[in-house]
Amino acid sequence: MAGTILCVDDDRHFCQILGRALSQSGWQVETVHDGERALGRIRELSPALVTLDVMLPRFDGFTVLEILRRDATLSKTPVLLITGCTLTPEQEERGRSLGAAAVLRKPVPLDQLLALVGQHSLGGEGNEKGRPKALEIGGPLEEIPFPAMLHHLHGLRASGVLVLESGKKKKQIQLRDGLPVAVRSNLVNETLGQLLLASGKITPDVLHESLTRAQRGEGMVGSILVAMHMLDEQDLAAALNRQADEKLLEVFAWETGSSQFHPGTRIKGNTNTMGIKRSPASLILEGVRTRTPLPMIDRYLAERAEQLVVPGESPFYRYQEVELSVAERTLLERLDGRQRLGALARGGEPLRRTLYALCVLELVELRAAPGSSRRREDSLPPRPAETKTEAPGADDSTLRAELTAMAERMRDADAFGVLGVARTAGEEEVRTAYANLAKRTHPDRFVRASASVHRMAEEVFGFVSAAYEAIGEPNARLGYLRDEANRRKLEEEIAGGQRAVKAELEYQKGEAALRARRFDAALAHFQAAAETYPDEGEYHASLGYALHLTKPTDMATLKKAYAHIQKGRKLAPDRAKPYLYLGRLSLVEERAEVAEKLFARAVQLDPDCLDALRELRLINMRREKSKTLVQRILRR
Repeated sequence: MAGTILCVDDDRHFCQILGRALSQSGWQVETVHDGERALGRIRELSPALVTLDVMLPRFDGFTVLEILRRDATLSKTPVLLITGCTLTPEQEERGRSLGAAAVLRKPVPLDQLLALVGQHSLGGEGNEKGRPKALEIGGPLEEIPFPAMLHHLHGLRASGVLVLESGKKKKQIQLRDGLPVAVRSNLVNETLGQLLLASGKITPDVLHESLTRAQRGEGMVGSILVAMHMLDEQDLAAALNRQADEKLLEVFAWETGSSQFHPGTRIKGNTNTMGIKRSPASLILEGVRTRTPLPMIDRYLAERAEQLVVPGESPFYRYQEVELSVAERTLLERLDGRQRLGALARGGEPLRRTLYALCVLELVELRAAPGSSRRREDSLPPRPAETKTEAPGADDSTLRAELTAMAERMRDADAFGVLGVARTAGEEEVRTAYANLAKRTHPDRFVRASASVHRMAEEVFGFVSAAYEAIGEPNARLGYLRDEANRRKLEEEIAGGQRAVKAELEYQKGEAALRARRFDAALAHFQAAAETYPDEGEYHASLGYALHLTKPTDMATLKKAYAHIQKGRKLAPDRAKPYLYLGRLSLVEERAEVAEKLFARAVQLDPDCLDALRELRLINMRREKSKTLVQRILRR
């Protein structure tokens, strides 16, 4: 059957999401979930390409590929070999020697995966012409539950809007590189005023007064409540964060409905959009713990009761930022591949919820019972004995500084230097160093940071994983020591992140100079950061604001400053800083109404932006002060 892609993976949700994306691209798609069935369907279909998971029940991916290559009629079938675990150099070489078009490690960005399918598939060029410009992925929540959709979009590094509907309920979630950054809801009970009323923070009379003022155009409800002294800036920031969490977590309770992901799009309008500053894994865990209907969880566990539970093998998922309790960590440590899911699920409700969440997050994986396929344990470093997680509330500037220091240290280091171990270090010491670094550098820890910092985290995490692959196993280490080319390859990978490291260092120096009111020095550092990494909007916005501060009364300089900040806003439309700076320049031009809207937008994007909250409060205080006595009496 020409134009057919066969997706082979034991993760049914991954197959469904990938299948829908490929279908949107013009392919006919079939999915199977074990190696034996895959061989049968390949012989029947003669597909244009096969995406083949390494760890499969019955026959693993290597075995399937080896059998294919011995079949004269199927030996040329293109195969993308995909793995969620760390392969040894010998296994990677085996994949290449068997003619795999590519050997990919999960998570794989969706655009990269689709590009490889188009590049390597038989007849792929013909399908390119009919592809839609924007792919839309989704379906009924009964087929792909919300936790699984959110998890896989995170793994696919997807950017766009996830639209969810259930009856009259509608939600929109903005994703950037798989991270939820904003949410919008049509539910009245999820507006800020209603949530504050329900929590007892304000009374019905106060809510009515704030809504009346908002309708008169006096500002947003939150800033009005601050001006009425019903809340302070910290209370408002906390309330906005709780509102964002509630809007997203409420979706976990939906048993029916639909999801549709629109890549490359943005939520239209500003109402009810605000920043979310937790990792997807933590959000999913919290949603499953508190909202997911228990019957839905029990159905999932019952359908897989006979499967064995093993620790997850993907480094990206194993070290994702997730807030597990001591009991949950203990459960993970005790898994040895011999326990069946049904036996583990005989505990109470909290345990069943935990098991479901761990499966969705791929912190554990399900395998067929003995007699089907063997796990490849030798390439997987064990979980470290120390399971205490990092403090969840770590300061953003501290994380940025820590990551920058790591990147600087790793820039010219070999694999031993990256992991911080001696060349004589034992195998266990290397594994422990790798596990500790993987936890510290996982991109999920940098959800709050700018785009360049998050990219740098991905680079550093990649360097750490590559270093372990090079020296974590004795045979691999011997090959690494013999072959200088491997070290040069690692140095080339590290060089790819040097530009981001250098720009971030300049930016941090500029921030320090700005706080010290050394505006000329701040301008020079921001200029260097923007020139080194011109795609980062915050750098351009800070450059423009520093330029204005060097000559605050010069109108020509003000115009140039506007241009820089506007450029920053276009590059980083979901960051608060460009709007904060544009608002301050608007105040210089005595355009208070424009400034208020800009500050309000900054707060929507970042509820913790205290500078914008203070500016809104000052505007409201000036408005109150300017009213006549008669106006104040009439208002009462």
